[in-house]
Amino acid sequence: MKKGEFILFTSDNQYVVEYLLNHLILSTSISEALTFQDHYSAMEFKERLFQECSIECSVNTYIN
Repeated sequence: MKKGEFILFTSDNQYVVEYLLNHLILSTSISEALTFQDHYSAMEFKERLFQECSIECSVNTYIN
């Protein structure tokens, strides 16, 4: 399994910042992006966003 930090990047060229109470917040700023500590969690969240918001994301490595 991959290690490091990961972020979600949408097909609209925005980063996922937060998803709370069925409200999705996106930003064009990578510094605001929600980070995941493992690849598996990022993939699970990506799938949840697709199911609940019909939004497609890619999981990308975040280099701070």
